[in-house]
This record gives sequence, C-alpha cells and structure tokens, in this order.
Amino acid sequence: MLTNLSWKIIHDVINKTIEEMLDEQQTLNVLSLRSRLRELAESETDEVMVLCYWQASKVLMRLPPTVTADQLMTAARHAFRTPLNHDLL
Repeated sequence: MLTNLSWKIIHDVINKTIEEMLDEQQTLNVLSLRSRLRELAESETDEVMVLCYWQASKVLMRLPPTVTADQLMTAARHAFRTPLNHDLL
C-alpha cells in the first residue's frame, strides 16, 4: 500500500513540476528539473513529501540532458517497477 501511495504522490509531484518547465518543443531540461525538485524538497516540511521529491530526482539521474514529458514518465514508471540491482540472490 505504501509503495502504491508513494508512486501516486511521486507521479503527481513530477507532473506538477514538469507542467511549469516544458518549453515550446515540449521538452524538459533534466538538470533544471532536478534543481527544481531539490528546491521543493528543501522547502517541504512533510517527511513523506521530501522522500517523494528525492525519489523523483533519483529517477532523473539516468536520463539524458533533455527529455520529453512522455520519456520522463516512462522512465519513472520503469524505475519503480524494476529493482536497482538485477543480480540474482
């Protein structure tokens, strides 16, 4: 349940943040987006939201410098469904 709730919050956080940052070509500067998420996390008082901003920012570390909103959301969905370590135990 917490995972689903967290993903929904992170999805909303990313959507709200990218709405403000899309340029004319409907692309996003990933470094600017990470910076904006960091600013939001620093001004947040709710610990759960701070973690959500941090996790959303983590997703961006694997992306090229410029992406479309669709590419960003696809990467975010994949990041939360796929473990970071794919090695078998």
